[in-house]
Amino acid sequence: MISGLYSAASGMMAEESRQAIIANNVANASTPGYKRQAPVTLGFKAVFSKTMRSPFYWDTQAAPGGGSKMVESYPNLATGSLNETGNPLNVALNGPGFIGVNTPRGDRFTRSGDFTINSEGNLATSEGYTVQSVEGTPISVRGSRVTIGDDGGVVVDGIRSATIRLVEFEKPERLVREGSNLYVASDEILAKSAKAADTQTRQSYLEMSNVNVPSEMIQMITGSRIYEANQRVIQAFDTTIGQLIEQIAAA
Repeated sequence: MISGLYSAASGMMAEESRQAIIANNVANASTPGYKRQAPVTLGFKAVFSKTMRSPFYWDTQAAPGGGSKMVESYPNLATGSLNETGNPLNVALNGPGFIGVNTPRGDRFTRSGDFTINSEGNLATSEGYTVQSVEGTPISVRGSRVTIGDDGGVVVDGIRSATIRLVEFEKPERLVREGSNLYVASDEILAKSAKAADTQTRQSYLEMSNVNVPSEMIQMITGSRIYEANQRVIQAFDTTIGQLIEQIAAA
């Protein structure tokens, strides 16, 4: 009986975690370059089997006695629709690559090309991080006319300034999201990256989010129903246990 109570409780906790991810997807449905985050939920048997393969590591978050657990989430890297904006500082990527960005925490990568010019005259993201050239340095765009070619080459007033750093990863799904639009690549992932060969830049376009809002809302409603079902199971167990205690006390 108690194991059933734990199973229902773990199901509720798993749904809470899934709902948080889905809600974040919906909130970023209009964020340029945002990639839908997909939650992965496993049943107790799969979680327990994985733990047993590593006998010196016990995951204290594993559901006790049964149930399910949200074990991870990963970005859905399907390309979003490309919208023409008319802004020469907007850049969309046509292909699997990412743009390198300088941050105080080190190199980061993004698909969002909603760029601006910072106070130093360098090409920067909407958050203020400078866009990297292939040499890893900031890209100066001081001038009256900025043109960005298909290869990422930046030309200012007819003079080539630099080339945007475009990177393709062997396993991009293993990138770790940081914030809404930045990704962190581990040393292992970086070692298997290369200069983009199948990615082109499109000036004056933005890649939109690949979130399908109706689909996310359906998942949210379904998750809510699952949560409520588990809640009713817990209430039923609580009532049954209460009745047993009363019967034992009266015996």
